[in-house]
Amino acid sequence: MSDSISVNHSSGPEALAEAVTRNHVVVLVDVLRASSTIITALANGAFKIIPVPTVEEARERIYHYPNGFLAGERAAHPPAGFDYGNSPRSFLTTRIKGRPIILTTSNFTRTLGKPPDTATILVGAFLNIDHVAKTARYLSEKTAQPISVISAGSMHGVSTEDDFTSYQLIIRIEDPEGPPGYADIGDLARELLVSRHGSLLVRAGYEDDIYFCAQPNRYNLTPILQDGGFVPFSSDMKIPK
Repeated sequence: MSDSISVNHSSGPEALAEAVTRNHVVVLVDVLRASSTIITALANGAFKIIPVPTVEEARERIYHYPNGFLAGERAAHPPAGFDYGNSPRSFLTTRIKGRPIILTTSNFTRTLGKPPDTATILVGAFLNIDHVAKTARYLSEKTAQPISVISAGSMHGVSTEDDFTSYQLIIRIEDPEGPPGYADIGDLARELLVSRHGSLLVRAGYEDDIYFCAQPNRYNLTPILQDGGFVPFSSDMKIPK
C-alpha cells in the first residue's frame, strides 16, 4: 500500500458523521442489501438513487420526481404503496433506465443521514469490491485524505455481515494486486447466510438475494453521493478537497 494512504474501519451513524467532519473518503457498506441494491440499480441504468431516512419523507419526495420510483424496506419488506422493495434482483430491469429512485431502508439511510454536499461518500459491497477499492484509493490520493470504511450496522448494533464485507474491502484497498481474503462465492455466501440479518432475510423469503449479493465484482461501478443522490463515479467529477 502507498505510504500516503491510511485506511480505518468503524460502524454506525456516529462514526460516519465523524469521518465526514474530518473530510475522509468514506465507503459506506450495507451488503444486505442497500449497498448491493444501489449498485445494481445504477448498473442497470437508473438515473440517480436519492436516499431519505424515513418512509414518510420518501412519499413526500416522490412528488418532486414524477417519473421516479419509490423503493425501500422496513423489516425486509416493501412499505405499502412502494414500487420496489430493497431486493437488488428486482432492479435487473430496463424499466428503471433513466429514472430516479427514492430509497429508504432500515439501516443504510439511517446511518447515512443527511451529510453535507462537501462529503465524499462511496457505496461498497461485494458486487463492486475491486472497483470501489480502486476508486477509494484514487480519491484518497487525489485529496490527500484517509479512507474510512463504515459498516452501516443495524438498530441492534454491530452487523457482522457488514464488518466481514468491510474487512474484505480493506484487504483490496491495502493490497489491490494481492489475493482476495476469500476463496470463492460460496465462501462469501456462507458468511452472509449465517449472519443475523442473513437469517432474517432467509425467514422473510429473500434467500436468493443473499447469493446475489455474494457475487464479487459483478459490476465495474462505484456509486458516489453527488447533489443529494448516488450516481456512478467518474474521474472527471468535481470532488471537494
